[in-house]
Amino acid sequence: MSTLENDIAERIGHAVKQRRETAGLSLRALATRSGMSASMISDIERGAKSPTVTSVVRLAQALGVGVAELIDGVSGAAPRILVLRRGEGAGGEHPAPWASLGPETPGSRIDFVRYRIPPATVLGPSAAHAAGTIEHMHVATGTVRVTVGDETAELVAGDSCSCRTDVPHGVENPDPSAEALIYLILERR
Repeated sequence: MSTLENDIAERIGHAVKQRRETAGLSLRALATRSGMSASMISDIERGAKSPTVTSVVRLAQALGVGVAELIDGVSGAAPRILVLRRGEGAGGEHPAPWASLGPETPGSRIDFVRYRIPPATVLGPSAAHAAGTIEHMHVATGTVRVTVGDETAELVAGDSCSCRTDVPHGVENPDPSAEALIYLILERR
């Protein structure tokens, strides 16, 4: 392998190992999730073998991360909380509120949840979810403070956010006099 190939293989191997260990997965568990052999994953983690594009995609999906995170070796550089303020985005505000959250489908990796948070109430911290889990939240009424890992965002009615919740996280209604209503979609990978 050339020096460039060695560098890329080592970077990918380090990223795979770091994310596997952070997720608390053994080599065998990652092998089961990815459909690859544990020995091949071990070789990739040590930089002994250069992974194919298919291998990188399988590992990224099994770890719940983007392919670029493995190739670029980006470690936590992306924010955990992405906020969309009221009126921002291509479609602006939705003209009518959604009333039904729908039933839970067996085997679904998505849950729809509505939370009424009493005044001056903290929900959490909740335990970390599996790697790749994302919570999409919309604030219908009130004000909330979202904390994910060491990041915090303040949201008001009409704001939304998407959070990578593979670390401890929580939501707080800091208003001592008004209830907050949030809608949450929990997306498991």
